[in-house]
Amino acid sequence: MAGKRSGNVRFRDILALAKKVARRTSTRVAVAGAADPIVLDVLCDACRKGFAEPVLFGEEARIRRLAKSRRLTLKGCTVVDVGGPVEAARAAVEEVCGGGAGVLMKGNVTTKTIMQAALDKEIGIATNRLMSHVAVFEVEGFDRIMFMSDGGIVIEPTLEQKVEIVKNAVSVARALGVRKPKVALLSAIETVNLKMKSSVDAAVIAQMADRGQIENAVVDGPFGFDNAVSPEAARQKGVRSPVAGRADIFIVGHADVGNVFYKILTYFVGDRARTAGVIVGAKVPMVVVSRADTYEARLNSIAVACILARKAG
Repeated sequence: MAGKRSGNVRFRDILALAKKVARRTSTRVAVAGAADPIVLDVLCDACRKGFAEPVLFGEEARIRRLAKSRRLTLKGCTVVDVGGPVEAARAAVEEVCGGGAGVLMKGNVTTKTIMQAALDKEIGIATNRLMSHVAVFEVEGFDRIMFMSDGGIVIEPTLEQKVEIVKNAVSVARALGVRKPKVALLSAIETVNLKMKSSVDAAVIAQMADRGQIENAVVDGPFGFDNAVSPEAARQKGVRSPVAGRADIFIVGHADVGNVFYKILTYFVGDRARTAGVIVGAKVPMVVVSRADTYEARLNSIAVACILARKAG
C-alpha cells in the first residue's frame, strides 16, 4: 500500500476542480455520434454538474427520441443534425477547429472514424506535438490518483516518442493538481540490460531528466512495476530512488502493455478502481472511450478533458 503524502489528489477532487474551472462558463464538448443511450446519459449528467456544454452531432430526430425515452432534458445541449457516422465525426472536428468547442468526444462512431477525422490534413486537429493517451486511475488501498501512458495511440514508441509521452503525461498530472509528479519508466527489470530496449530507453530518459530536458517532474527508471508502486518491494530489491514505490506516472514501452494494464484494472480490480482516459497532444483534448467503459469512467474522462481544455485556454 502506498504511503500517505500531503496534497494527494483523488477523483472527487478532479470532479470538484472541473466544476470550479467552469464557474463562469462550461466547456463545450463536440460529440460525434450522440444517438447512444449511455453517451447521452453521461453528457446530460456532465451538463447538469455544470462543467460541460454538449454539442451533439448526429441524426437530430434519433437523438431527441432517445432523450425522451430516457427522460433526459437536453437543456444546455446543442443538437446538430447530420447524417451518418463519418459526417458526424467530420462535423464535430470542424466545430472544434472553428473554435466552437474545446473538447472532442467519440460517441456512437468507431475509433477509426473519429481518428481519421481528427487527423485529416484539411480539417484535423493534429499539431506538431505527439498525440498520446493518458489513463488516469484510482485504486482502493492507494492514497492518490495515478497515471499510465501510452495505452493505445503510439503502438511501439521510439525513444524520442517516449520522451514526448512522458511530457504529455506530466502535463496532464500537473493540470489535475499533482504539482511535481514522480514518473516511473517501466521495464521487466530494474537494472539496465543492453538486450532489453525498454530498460535502455528508461535509463536514457532518466538521464535526460537529470540534465533538465524534462521539467516539472521527477523521472527515473528502469523500474519493474512492483518496485515502482510498492515501497516494500523497492526496499526488498534494494532500489533506491525518490520514485521507487511512490510513482504517480507509469510509462510503458509498448501499447500492448498499456492496453493490458488498463483492462486488468477494469476487469480484475473492478469496483475497487476508478478510471478515466484522455488523448492529449492535439489542438484540444479528446475523449475516446471504449464501448466497455463504465458510466463513471466516461464521466471522469469528460471532467479531465474539460479541465485540460480550460487550463490550455
